[in-house]
Amino acid sequence: MKKWCQKLIKNVKEFRKSTLLAQERAFLENFESELLRGISTLAILSIINENQEEGTYGYQILKDLEEKTEHVLIIDDGTLYPILKKLEKEGILKSEKKVREHRRRKYYKLTEKGIKIYNHMEGFLTKLIDKIAPLIDIEVELKKDRYIYCPNCANKIDIRDKDVKFCEACGYPIDSLKKEVIK
Repeated sequence: MKKWCQKLIKNVKEFRKSTLLAQERAFLENFESELLRGISTLAILSIINENQEEGTYGYQILKDLEEKTEHVLIIDDGTLYPILKKLEKEGILKSEKKVREHRRRKYYKLTEKGIKIYNHMEGFLTKLIDKIAPLIDIEVELKKDRYIYCPNCANKIDIRDKDVKFCEACGYPIDSLKKEVIK
């Protein structure tokens, strides 16, 4: 199991041997690992998206993830860089080497395709969490005044973009959905 997936459960100390954690640590570590694997990619893309104008480099992505997730999602550099390399190979990211403060770093940005992929991934996860929230007794507040989610594929669509008439991910006509929200 990868180190970054274990950090959350590994930080939990067992005070008694009869506890659930003491008896089921392997099962819980595996659950966290599976859950974090896909979310990590989305979180990395989210950090890059926030810094889209200037781009961002690997070490800053790691620090931003730790800070913004309050040390819950911690990815080590041995995990981050293969993910970045894969996303770049897939055409989701582009990179540029820059020298800043006498240091040469590789800065990452989302490609046009990457922005579309990111919006779909974010929309899918948002709608998934929204729909399973009642099952696990949590509340989710969607930004319905700013975004709509394609009813066909869950792609996140910014309603402020007046030119968008169809979902970029699946082609679903969204004009009538936008009008309902704007009312």
